[in-house]
Amino acid sequence: MTTQPTSLKDVINDCGGAPAVAKRLNRSNQYVHEWLQRGHLPLSELTGRTRYSETLASMQREGKLSAAEIRRIGLRL
Repeated sequence: MTTQPTSLKDVINDCGGAPAVAKRLNRSNQYVHEWLQRGHLPLSELTGRTRYSETLASMQREGKLSAAEIRRIGLRL
């Protein structure tokens, strides 16, 4: 039985890791690692300028979180 991701790091790991996420988003590894260092998605996700949580939701291997759940985890809402 697998457990649901509870942190942004868990979500990114479930999506194949930072390099896989960066490649899928057409961003640098550094950009995604900054999310991990800060512990949250960019604030542009909250304002709706970006939709990274939707991409992360589609990339999950084990967890089946919705984009809204990932946004909540990734923005600490």
